[in-house]
Amino acid sequence: MDTRLVRMRAGMAQAGLDAVVLTNQYDVLYATGYTSLLERWNLQEPVAAAIVPLDPRRPVILAIPEANIALLAVMVEAGNPDRAAEIRVFDLLTFCDMARQADPWARRSVLAEVATEMYTRRVRGRCEPDIIACLAATLSEHGLQRANIGFDDLRVGMALRKDPRLAAIAVEDALDLMIRARSVKSAEELAAFRRLGPVGDRCVEFAASLLRPGITWTELQRQVAAFMVSIDVMPLDEGVLLFGGVFAGEFIPELFRTRSDRPLEKGQIVILETLGQMEGFWIDINRTAYIGNPPAEYLRMHDAIRAAFLRAAEHMKVGNHTGECARIAYEHVKAAGVPAPEKLLTLAHGIGLTPVEMPVGFPSYGLKGAQGFVIEENMVISLDCLYFGGKYGPCHMENVYIIEKAGPVPTYRAPLEVLGPRNI
Repeated sequence: MDTRLVRMRAGMAQAGLDAVVLTNQYDVLYATGYTSLLERWNLQEPVAAAIVPLDPRRPVILAIPEANIALLAVMVEAGNPDRAAEIRVFDLLTFCDMARQADPWARRSVLAEVATEMYTRRVRGRCEPDIIACLAATLSEHGLQRANIGFDDLRVGMALRKDPRLAAIAVEDALDLMIRARSVKSAEELAAFRRLGPVGDRCVEFAASLLRPGITWTELQRQVAAFMVSIDVMPLDEGVLLFGGVFAGEFIPELFRTRSDRPLEKGQIVILETLGQMEGFWIDINRTAYIGNPPAEYLRMHDAIRAAFLRAAEHMKVGNHTGECARIAYEHVKAAGVPAPEKLLTLAHGIGLTPVEMPVGFPSYGLKGAQGFVIEENMVISLDCLYFGGKYGPCHMENVYIIEKAGPVPTYRAPLEVLGPRNI
Protein backbone atom coordinates (compact mmCIF):
# COMPACT_ATOMS: atom_id res chain seq x y z
CA MET A 1 0.00 0.00 0.00
CA ASP A 2 1.16 3.54 -0.73
CA THR A 3 2.92 4.73 2.44
CA ARG A 4 1.55 8.22 1.84
CA LEU A 5 -1.98 6.92 2.35
CA VAL A 6 -0.86 4.83 5.32
CA ARG A 7 0.51 7.93 7.05
CA MET A 8 -2.58 9.94 6.25
CA ARG A 9 -4.92 7.25 7.57
CA ALA A 10 -2.89 6.84 10.75
CA GLY A 11 -3.37 10.55 11.39
CA MET A 12 -7.05 10.32 10.52
CA ALA A 13 -7.58 7.43 12.93
CA GLN A 14 -5.83 9.36 15.71
CA ALA A 15 -8.03 12.40 15.02
CA GLY A 16 -11.23 10.34 14.83
CA LEU A 17 -11.93 11.25 11.20
CA ASP A 18 -13.93 9.14 8.75
CA ALA A 19 -12.45 10.93 5.72
CA VAL A 20 -10.50 13.98 4.65
CA VAL A 21 -11.40 16.39 1.87
CA LEU A 22 -8.31 18.02 0.40
CA THR A 23 -8.34 21.09 -1.82
CA ASN A 24 -4.89 22.54 -1.21
CA GLN A 25 -2.97 21.87 -4.43
CA TYR A 26 -0.05 20.21 -2.62
CA ASP A 27 -2.29 17.94 -0.58
CA VAL A 28 -4.21 16.88 -3.69
CA LEU A 29 -0.91 16.12 -5.38
CA TYR A 30 0.33 14.20 -2.33
CA ALA A 31 -2.81 12.09 -2.04
CA THR A 32 -3.48 11.39 -5.73
CA GLY A 33 -0.47 12.40 -7.84
CA TYR A 34 -2.63 14.88 -9.77
CA THR A 35 -1.56 18.40 -10.68
CA SER A 36 -2.19 20.67 -13.64
CA LEU A 37 -1.31 24.05 -15.05
CA LEU A 38 -4.33 25.49 -13.24
CA GLU A 39 -2.69 24.84 -9.86
CA ARG A 40 0.33 26.92 -10.90
CA TRP A 41 -1.94 29.95 -11.29
CA ASN A 42 -2.32 30.00 -7.47
CA LEU A 43 -5.98 30.94 -7.77
CA GLN A 44 -8.04 32.08 -4.80
CA GLU A 45 -10.38 29.08 -5.03
CA PRO A 46 -9.47 25.40 -5.45
CA VAL A 47 -9.71 23.83 -8.88
CA ALA A 48 -9.25 20.19 -7.83
CA ALA A 49 -10.01 18.09 -4.78
CA ALA A 50 -9.28 14.69 -3.28
CA ILE A 51 -11.34 12.62 -0.87
CA VAL A 52 -9.45 10.03 1.15
CA PRO A 53 -11.61 7.74 3.32
CA LEU A 54 -10.29 6.20 6.52
CA ASP A 55 -11.39 2.74 5.37
CA PRO A 56 -8.78 1.48 2.86
CA ARG A 57 -11.46 -0.60 1.17
CA ARG A 58 -13.15 2.61 0.01
CA PRO A 59 -11.78 4.40 -3.09
CA VAL A 60 -9.55 7.45 -3.07
CA ILE A 61 -11.48 9.99 -5.14
CA LEU A 62 -10.15 12.77 -7.35
CA ALA A 63 -12.44 15.64 -8.39
CA ILE A 64 -11.31 17.73 -11.38
CA PRO A 65 -12.79 19.91 -14.13
CA GLU A 66 -14.28 17.68 -16.79
CA ALA A 67 -12.19 19.39 -19.46
CA ASN A 68 -9.07 18.04 -17.71
CA ILE A 69 -9.99 14.39 -18.16
CA ALA A 70 -7.63 14.17 -21.12
CA LEU A 71 -4.80 15.38 -18.88
CA LEU A 72 -5.02 12.11 -16.95
CA ALA A 73 -4.13 10.25 -20.15
CA VAL A 74 -1.25 12.65 -20.79
CA MET A 75 0.03 12.00 -17.26
CA VAL A 76 -0.01 8.26 -17.91
CA GLU A 77 1.95 8.67 -21.14
CA ALA A 78 4.50 10.84 -19.31
CA GLY A 79 5.01 8.10 -16.72
CA ASN A 80 3.23 9.96 -13.90
CA PRO A 81 -0.25 8.45 -13.62
CA ASP A 82 -2.62 9.67 -10.95
CA ARG A 83 -3.37 7.27 -8.10
CA ALA A 84 -7.12 7.80 -7.65
CA ALA A 85 -9.52 4.89 -7.94
CA GLU A 86 -12.54 7.06 -8.75
CA ILE A 87 -12.92 10.32 -10.69
CA ARG A 88 -15.60 12.96 -10.20
CA VAL A 89 -16.01 15.94 -12.52
CA PHE A 90 -17.38 19.47 -12.42
CA ASP A 91 -17.63 22.51 -14.68
CA LEU A 92 -14.90 25.15 -14.86
CA LEU A 93 -16.53 28.37 -16.06
CA THR A 94 -17.52 27.48 -19.66
CA PHE A 95 -14.45 25.44 -20.62
CA CYS A 96 -16.12 22.10 -19.99
CA ASP A 97 -19.24 23.02 -21.91
CA MET A 98 -17.09 24.08 -24.85
CA ALA A 99 -15.09 20.84 -24.70
CA ARG A 100 -18.29 18.77 -24.92
CA GLN A 101 -19.37 20.38 -28.19
CA ALA A 102 -18.85 18.34 -31.33
CA ASP A 103 -16.46 19.66 -33.98
CA PRO A 104 -17.45 18.19 -37.38
CA TRP A 105 -14.06 19.05 -38.86
CA ALA A 106 -11.94 17.55 -36.10
CA ARG A 107 -9.90 14.50 -37.05
CA ARG A 108 -10.02 11.38 -34.90
CA SER A 109 -7.77 11.72 -31.88
CA VAL A 110 -6.05 8.91 -29.99
CA LEU A 111 -6.04 11.18 -26.93
CA ALA A 112 -9.79 11.66 -27.16
CA GLU A 113 -10.33 7.89 -27.45
CA VAL A 114 -8.13 7.18 -24.43
CA ALA A 115 -9.79 9.92 -22.40
CA THR A 116 -13.25 8.62 -23.31
CA GLU A 117 -12.27 5.10 -22.28
CA MET A 118 -10.91 6.47 -19.00
CA TYR A 119 -14.19 8.31 -18.49
CA THR A 120 -16.21 5.13 -18.83
CA ARG A 121 -13.87 3.21 -16.53
CA ARG A 122 -13.33 5.54 -13.58
CA VAL A 123 -15.67 8.53 -13.74
CA ARG A 124 -18.77 8.29 -11.55
CA GLY A 125 -21.80 10.54 -11.24
CA ARG A 126 -22.66 13.49 -13.45
CA CYS A 127 -20.74 16.66 -14.18
CA GLU A 128 -21.64 19.04 -11.35
CA PRO A 129 -21.82 22.84 -11.76
CA ASP A 130 -18.85 23.54 -9.43
CA ILE A 131 -16.36 21.91 -7.09
CA ILE A 132 -18.51 22.29 -3.97
CA ALA A 133 -21.53 20.70 -5.64
CA CYS A 134 -19.27 17.92 -6.87
CA LEU A 135 -17.91 17.23 -3.38
CA ALA A 136 -21.39 17.36 -1.86
CA ALA A 137 -22.77 14.82 -4.31
CA THR A 138 -19.76 12.55 -3.91
CA LEU A 139 -19.80 12.54 -0.11
CA SER A 140 -23.54 11.90 -0.10
CA GLU A 141 -23.35 9.04 -2.57
CA HIS A 142 -20.59 7.42 -0.52
CA GLY A 143 -22.69 7.49 2.66
CA LEU A 144 -20.71 10.19 4.47
CA GLN A 145 -23.68 12.47 5.26
CA ARG A 146 -23.04 12.26 9.04
CA ALA A 147 -19.33 11.62 9.03
CA ASN A 148 -16.49 13.37 10.85
CA ILE A 149 -14.58 14.91 7.96
CA GLY A 150 -11.27 16.75 8.04
CA PHE A 151 -10.55 19.63 5.67
CA ASP A 152 -7.28 21.31 4.80
CA ASP A 153 -9.41 24.38 3.96
CA LEU A 154 -12.15 24.95 6.51
CA ARG A 155 -14.02 27.26 4.12
CA VAL A 156 -14.72 24.24 1.91
CA GLY A 157 -16.14 22.38 4.89
CA MET A 158 -18.38 25.29 5.86
CA ALA A 159 -19.62 25.60 2.28
CA LEU A 160 -20.48 21.90 2.18
CA ARG A 161 -22.50 22.13 5.39
CA LYS A 162 -24.83 24.56 3.63
CA ASP A 163 -25.94 21.68 1.41
CA PRO A 164 -29.00 20.02 3.04
CA ARG A 165 -27.53 16.60 2.36
CA LEU A 166 -24.44 17.37 4.46
CA ALA A 167 -25.90 19.55 7.21
CA ALA A 168 -24.97 16.90 9.80
CA ILE A 169 -21.29 16.42 8.93
CA ALA A 170 -18.69 17.39 11.52
CA VAL A 171 -16.15 19.77 10.00
CA GLU A 172 -12.65 19.29 11.45
CA ASP A 173 -9.27 20.85 10.68
CA ALA A 174 -6.93 18.48 8.79
CA LEU A 175 -4.14 20.91 7.83
CA ASP A 176 -1.76 19.83 10.59
CA LEU A 177 -2.55 16.18 9.86
CA MET A 178 -1.48 16.63 6.25
CA ILE A 179 1.74 18.48 7.08
CA ARG A 180 2.70 15.73 9.52
CA ALA A 181 1.94 13.07 6.93
CA ARG A 182 3.99 14.86 4.27
CA SER A 183 6.96 15.38 6.61
CA VAL A 184 8.07 11.74 6.31
CA LYS A 185 8.73 10.82 2.70
CA SER A 186 7.74 7.75 0.72
CA ALA A 187 10.29 5.67 -1.15
CA GLU A 188 9.30 7.41 -4.39
CA GLU A 189 9.75 10.84 -2.83
CA LEU A 190 13.16 9.95 -1.40
CA ALA A 191 14.29 8.69 -4.81
CA ALA A 192 13.22 12.01 -6.32
CA PHE A 193 15.28 13.97 -3.78
CA ARG A 194 18.31 11.83 -4.56
CA ARG A 195 17.88 12.71 -8.23
CA LEU A 196 17.45 16.38 -7.38
CA GLY A 197 20.71 16.61 -5.43
CA PRO A 198 23.10 16.67 -8.41
CA VAL A 199 20.74 19.04 -10.23
CA GLY A 200 20.91 21.48 -7.33
CA ASP A 201 24.70 21.27 -7.45
CA ARG A 202 24.65 22.17 -11.13
CA CYS A 203 22.41 25.17 -10.49
CA VAL A 204 24.56 26.75 -7.80
CA GLU A 205 27.80 25.96 -9.63
CA PHE A 206 26.44 27.59 -12.79
CA ALA A 207 25.46 30.67 -10.79
CA ALA A 208 28.98 30.87 -9.34
CA SER A 209 30.52 30.53 -12.80
CA LEU A 210 28.76 33.72 -13.94
CA LEU A 211 30.23 35.92 -11.23
CA ARG A 212 32.57 38.60 -12.47
CA PRO A 213 33.00 42.34 -12.10
CA GLY A 214 30.46 44.11 -14.30
CA ILE A 215 27.59 41.63 -14.24
CA THR A 216 24.43 42.97 -12.63
CA TRP A 217 22.42 41.05 -10.07
CA THR A 218 19.41 41.21 -12.37
CA GLU A 219 21.33 39.71 -15.29
CA LEU A 220 22.78 37.02 -13.03
CA GLN A 221 19.26 36.09 -11.95
CA ARG A 222 18.00 35.89 -15.53
CA GLN A 223 20.86 33.72 -16.75
CA VAL A 224 20.51 31.32 -13.83
CA ALA A 225 16.75 31.09 -14.39
CA ALA A 226 17.30 30.33 -18.10
CA PHE A 227 19.84 27.64 -17.22
CA MET A 228 17.46 26.01 -14.76
CA VAL A 229 14.69 25.92 -17.36
CA SER A 230 17.11 24.31 -19.82
CA ILE A 231 17.66 21.37 -17.44
CA ASP A 232 13.93 20.96 -16.64
CA VAL A 233 13.92 22.87 -13.37
CA MET A 234 11.05 25.32 -12.81
CA PRO A 235 12.60 28.42 -11.21
CA LEU A 236 10.92 30.22 -8.36
CA ASP A 237 10.51 33.10 -10.84
CA GLU A 238 12.85 35.53 -12.59
CA GLY A 239 14.34 36.24 -9.14
CA VAL A 240 15.61 32.70 -8.82
CA LEU A 241 18.36 33.64 -6.34
CA LEU A 242 16.84 34.35 -2.95
CA PHE A 243 19.35 36.76 -1.43
CA GLY A 244 20.82 39.97 -2.76
CA GLY A 245 19.63 43.33 -4.04
CA VAL A 246 20.16 47.05 -3.92
CA PHE A 247 19.15 49.88 -1.61
CA ALA A 248 20.10 53.51 -2.29
CA GLY A 249 22.45 52.29 -5.02
CA GLU A 250 24.35 49.89 -2.77
CA PHE A 251 24.35 46.12 -3.39
CA ILE A 252 23.44 44.32 -0.17
CA PRO A 253 24.09 40.56 -0.35
CA GLU A 254 21.55 39.58 2.31
CA LEU A 255 18.66 41.72 1.04
CA PHE A 256 15.67 39.60 0.02
CA ARG A 257 14.57 39.48 -3.59
CA THR A 258 15.34 43.05 -4.66
CA ARG A 259 16.32 43.94 -8.22
CA SER A 260 19.67 45.55 -8.88
CA ASP A 261 21.05 46.81 -12.17
CA ARG A 262 24.24 48.12 -10.63
CA PRO A 263 27.28 46.10 -11.78
CA LEU A 264 28.89 43.84 -9.20
CA GLU A 265 32.45 44.76 -8.28
CA LYS A 266 35.65 43.10 -7.22
CA GLY A 267 35.66 42.47 -3.48
CA GLN A 268 31.90 41.92 -3.16
CA ILE A 269 30.30 39.05 -1.30
CA VAL A 270 27.47 37.31 -3.15
CA ILE A 271 24.99 34.88 -1.57
CA LEU A 272 23.87 32.17 -4.01
CA GLU A 273 20.66 30.45 -2.93
CA THR A 274 18.92 28.86 -5.90
CA LEU A 275 15.27 27.95 -5.57
CA GLY A 276 13.26 25.90 -8.04
CA GLN A 277 11.16 22.79 -8.54
CA MET A 278 11.84 19.55 -10.35
CA GLU A 279 9.49 16.56 -10.32
CA GLY A 280 7.28 18.65 -8.05
CA PHE A 281 9.89 18.89 -5.27
CA TRP A 282 12.02 21.86 -4.24
CA ILE A 283 15.69 22.48 -4.81
CA ASP A 284 17.10 24.71 -2.06
CA ILE A 285 20.88 25.06 -1.96
CA ASN A 286 22.88 27.95 -0.55
CA ARG A 287 26.55 28.83 -0.93
CA THR A 288 28.63 31.98 -0.46
CA ALA A 289 30.78 33.50 -3.19
CA TYR A 290 33.41 36.26 -3.28
CA ILE A 291 34.44 38.20 -6.36
CA GLY A 292 38.22 38.12 -6.22
CA ASN A 293 40.50 36.80 -3.50
CA PRO A 294 38.79 36.76 -0.08
CA PRO A 295 40.75 38.24 2.85
CA ALA A 296 42.28 35.70 5.20
CA GLU A 297 40.09 36.82 8.11
CA TYR A 298 36.95 36.27 6.01
CA LEU A 299 38.06 32.75 5.08
CA ARG A 300 38.75 31.94 8.75
CA MET A 301 35.28 33.15 9.66
CA HIS A 302 33.72 31.09 6.83
CA ASP A 303 35.63 27.99 7.98
CA ALA A 304 34.39 28.43 11.55
CA ILE A 305 30.78 28.76 10.37
CA ARG A 306 31.19 25.73 8.11
CA ALA A 307 32.46 23.70 11.07
CA ALA A 308 29.45 24.87 13.10
CA PHE A 309 27.15 23.94 10.22
CA LEU A 310 28.60 20.43 10.00
CA ARG A 311 28.30 19.91 13.75
CA ALA A 312 24.66 20.93 13.62
CA ALA A 313 24.13 18.59 10.66
CA GLU A 314 25.61 15.67 12.63
CA HIS A 315 22.92 16.24 15.24
CA MET A 316 20.13 15.59 12.73
CA LYS A 317 19.57 11.96 13.64
CA VAL A 318 16.42 9.96 14.31
CA GLY A 319 14.98 10.89 17.70
CA ASN A 320 16.90 14.15 18.08
CA HIS A 321 15.26 17.57 18.08
CA THR A 322 16.00 20.12 15.36
CA GLY A 323 15.79 22.96 17.87
CA GLU A 324 19.20 21.90 19.21
CA CYS A 325 20.88 22.72 15.89
CA ALA A 326 20.82 26.44 16.61
CA ARG A 327 22.43 25.99 20.04
CA ILE A 328 25.13 23.69 18.68
CA ALA A 329 26.06 26.08 15.87
CA TYR A 330 25.97 29.17 18.09
CA GLU A 331 28.21 27.66 20.76
CA HIS A 332 30.76 26.65 18.15
CA VAL A 333 31.00 30.01 16.38
CA LYS A 334 31.16 31.82 19.71
CA ALA A 335 34.03 29.61 20.89
CA ALA A 336 35.76 30.13 17.53
CA GLY A 337 35.71 33.90 17.98
CA VAL A 338 33.33 34.72 15.13
CA PRO A 339 32.32 38.40 15.53
CA ALA A 340 28.77 38.94 16.80
CA PRO A 341 27.89 35.21 17.01
CA GLU A 342 24.30 36.19 17.81
CA LYS A 343 23.96 37.20 14.13
CA LEU A 344 24.09 33.52 13.12
CA LEU A 345 20.63 32.28 12.15
CA THR A 346 20.51 28.47 12.18
CA LEU A 347 17.27 26.80 11.13
CA ALA A 348 16.30 23.24 10.25
CA HIS A 349 13.08 22.90 8.29
CA GLY A 350 11.32 20.22 6.32
CA ILE A 351 11.23 20.50 2.55
CA GLY A 352 9.14 18.72 -0.05
CA LEU A 353 6.24 19.87 -2.20
CA THR A 354 6.78 23.29 -0.62
CA PRO A 355 10.17 24.80 0.29
CA VAL A 356 9.32 25.02 4.00
CA GLU A 357 7.31 22.28 5.74
CA MET A 358 7.24 22.64 9.53
CA PRO A 359 5.46 19.70 11.24
CA VAL A 360 4.70 21.61 14.43
CA GLY A 361 1.09 22.69 13.93
CA PHE A 362 -0.45 25.87 12.55
CA PRO A 363 0.80 28.60 12.74
CA SER A 364 4.24 27.15 12.10
CA TYR A 365 6.17 30.07 10.63
CA GLY A 366 6.51 31.94 13.92
CA LEU A 367 8.64 31.15 16.95
CA LYS A 368 6.96 27.76 17.37
CA GLY A 369 8.38 26.64 14.04
CA ALA A 370 11.84 27.95 14.92
CA GLN A 371 11.79 25.89 18.11
CA GLY A 372 11.86 22.79 15.91
CA PHE A 373 10.55 19.24 15.88
CA VAL A 374 11.57 15.66 16.60
CA ILE A 375 13.41 14.03 13.71
CA GLU A 376 12.02 10.84 12.18
CA GLU A 377 13.51 8.38 9.72
CA ASN A 378 12.89 9.29 6.06
CA MET A 379 12.32 12.94 6.76
CA VAL A 380 13.97 15.34 4.31
CA ILE A 381 15.37 18.35 6.18
CA SER A 382 17.06 21.49 4.95
CA LEU A 383 19.67 22.94 7.32
CA ASP A 384 20.47 26.67 7.01
CA CYS A 385 23.32 28.57 8.60
CA LEU A 386 22.79 32.22 7.70
CA TYR A 387 25.36 34.58 9.21
CA PHE A 388 24.42 38.25 8.98
CA GLY A 389 27.46 39.63 10.81
CA GLY A 390 28.92 42.94 9.64
CA LYS A 391 32.61 43.01 10.59
CA TYR A 392 33.78 40.82 7.71
CA GLY A 393 30.45 40.47 5.91
CA PRO A 394 27.75 37.79 5.64
CA CYS A 395 28.25 34.08 5.04
CA HIS A 396 25.50 31.60 4.24
CA MET A 397 25.33 27.87 3.56
CA GLU A 398 22.54 25.31 3.25
CA ASN A 399 22.17 21.63 2.42
CA VAL A 400 19.21 19.27 2.18
CA TYR A 401 19.57 15.98 4.09
CA ILE A 402 17.74 12.67 3.88
CA ILE A 403 17.42 11.23 7.39
CA GLU A 404 18.44 7.59 7.20
CA LYS A 405 18.79 5.12 10.09
CA ALA A 406 22.53 5.68 10.23
CA GLY A 407 22.21 9.46 10.17
CA PRO A 408 21.75 12.42 7.82
CA VAL A 409 22.86 12.03 4.20
CA PRO A 410 23.37 15.25 2.19
CA THR A 411 21.71 15.35 -1.21
CA TYR A 412 24.06 18.14 -2.43
CA ARG A 413 27.78 17.66 -3.05
CA ALA A 414 28.79 21.18 -4.09
CA PRO A 415 31.73 22.06 -1.81
CA LEU A 416 31.04 24.14 1.26
CA GLU A 417 33.70 26.61 0.23
CA VAL A 418 33.76 30.25 -0.75
CA LEU A 419 32.93 30.15 -4.46
CA GLY A 420 33.59 32.76 -7.14
CA PRO A 421 36.35 33.98 -9.48
CA ARG A 422 39.89 34.41 -8.15
CA ASN A 423 42.95 36.42 -9.18
CA ILE A 424 40.99 39.00 -11.12
